[in-house]
Amino acid sequence: MIAVRILLPPPPASALKQPAAMEWRAAVFFVFLLNIAESRMLHRHEFGIASTLDSSQCSTEKNMLGLATITFAQFVPGATLQEINKMTNDVLTAIKKPTSDEQHGGCLENQMSVFLDEICHEKELSEKHGYSNCCSQSGEARHQCLLAHKKTASASVLPFSFPEAAESCKAYKENREMFMNRVIYEVSRRYRFMYAPAILSLAAQYDKTVPVCCEAENMEECLQTKRASIAKELKEGSMLNEHVCAVLRKFGSRNLQAITLIKMSQKFPKANFTEIEKLVLDVAHIHEECCLGNAMECLQDGEKIMSYICSQQDILSSKIAECCKLPTLELGYCIIHAENDDKPEGLSPSLDGVLGDRNYGQLSSEEKIMFMARFLYEYSRSHTKFAVSVILRVAKTYQEIMEKCSQSENSAVCQNNGEKELQKHIQESQALAKQSCALHQKLGDYYFQKVFLIAYTRKIPQLTSAELIDLTRKMVSIASTCCQLSEENWSACGEAAADLFIGHLCLRHEANPLNPGIGHCCNSSYSNRRPCITSLVMDESYVPPPFSADKFTLNKDLCQAQGQALQTMKQELLINLVKQKPDMTEEQHEAVTADFSGFLEKCCQDQEQEDCFAKEGPKLISRTRAALGV
Repeated sequence: MIAVRILLPPPPASALKQPAAMEWRAAVFFVFLLNIAESRMLHRHEFGIASTLDSSQCSTEKNMLGLATITFAQFVPGATLQEINKMTNDVLTAIKKPTSDEQHGGCLENQMSVFLDEICHEKELSEKHGYSNCCSQSGEARHQCLLAHKKTASASVLPFSFPEAAESCKAYKENREMFMNRVIYEVSRRYRFMYAPAILSLAAQYDKTVPVCCEAENMEECLQTKRASIAKELKEGSMLNEHVCAVLRKFGSRNLQAITLIKMSQKFPKANFTEIEKLVLDVAHIHEECCLGNAMECLQDGEKIMSYICSQQDILSSKIAECCKLPTLELGYCIIHAENDDKPEGLSPSLDGVLGDRNYGQLSSEEKIMFMARFLYEYSRSHTKFAVSVILRVAKTYQEIMEKCSQSENSAVCQNNGEKELQKHIQESQALAKQSCALHQKLGDYYFQKVFLIAYTRKIPQLTSAELIDLTRKMVSIASTCCQLSEENWSACGEAAADLFIGHLCLRHEANPLNPGIGHCCNSSYSNRRPCITSLVMDESYVPPPFSADKFTLNKDLCQAQGQALQTMKQELLINLVKQKPDMTEEQHEAVTADFSGFLEKCCQDQEQEDCFAKEGPKLISRTRAALGV
């Protein structure tokens, strides 16, 4: 990521020899984990940074069965439940067995390697499920290969669906443990990037729901309602976790650290910088472990940091008291979604008040790192309603200003003038949100989506009709959700949601490249992805295919379809039209649309609909081609 790499440059090697205390702390804060097991010890001990986590890899009996099932089902989603259970039993036996006089059962120096060893232990299994090439490697190479295998391994796994209510109740009563183990298995193999604690949390919810609903008079309705809620959380949670891991993989740990610093500073604006620094280091580490598929450490360290946060409510937040009364598995979700604490009094809106004397040019490279970290902290806690991506864009511009002005004869005047540039990022985001909400209110869902269908078919004609319809439906959902909030929250809500769907668009591009414009926006800068894609107008590299009437299906189904089905059919026709003529003018579009509406009305009212479509359809296509010049 250009923004964060510029924002947080690595310290030079010379700075690591005999740094001053402040420089050492600054440098270490943004030195990230290259080797997970090793660095975990380093940043706790040799570097001396305070942490809420210890360096123990010791597991506990609690949740071990579920965690092992999640790990194996996510890494080998094509495996049967019997195959997963065998691997689970093998690895739990290994974990529980003492390996030395000093090490009790349940403790391992490297739990993850034990899981990976087990995955590769059976040659027949690795060949059956297509990862034998990974098992021929070792160490980190094997781990990364198996992580990559996750992306493509689930093609044969059918979409998740709950069993019939009566069947579920019968199975639950007969063997609750077996029932819940199958639920965890079925969910994990379909949501391969979802964090283990989230899966266990939703499983715990379902475990509470089933016996209650099974005794209810409206058993079917009761289960259906709760299942719909869980399915929604599964989809949204999995998308978010996969997005975080993709951003970490693409832009590195520094980017994740900067994002976490902003979020922590906004959520806990009363906390001092030292406390935020400590939380950021540990939260970023937990994300890394979760993304590596290390389910046990993901859960254990997550529980530790949530416990620490609850123990420090007095200095962190007044908004999490109710969360901290919840069971462990529910605690994390509650804290993450809790509202930001109230800002302390006396926070200065001016940058002078935030950072004081800014002799940036006289700072060492390590001091510049600390300066920009403090900027992110102070700016975020002063602007708790700003989107993370907007603050990252502001920070990048601010550092560029400071670098430029350090060369100026009058740096103070230069800085004050340059700070006006920071407002452009905020104004652009707020203006876009205001424009989008006004358009949504004016047009409604269907026509709002139509506007974006045309725009995004021009930007990304390589997407299928189904992908374009799904993408623009998400935009409608964002507008419907965010525009109901107060206007001051429009920008942050819209930016956060757009960041997520753009992230998944970029994953689609990574898997199967779309076009140079999308590639540039996805790869050059994390913080600037949304403005970059917004600024795209048309894929200049796109060459429309030769005209084919087969792409324009005109028959009586258009008369019989209703609601969503009719909308989808019309949207597919529109997409094919734009793909055929990307530079279609508004006048051409209106003329073609009016002609199509008249044609549809005529044939749908005709008693011989099939004959009408057969006769008038080719004429409509000819008129459309003439109107568009294709």
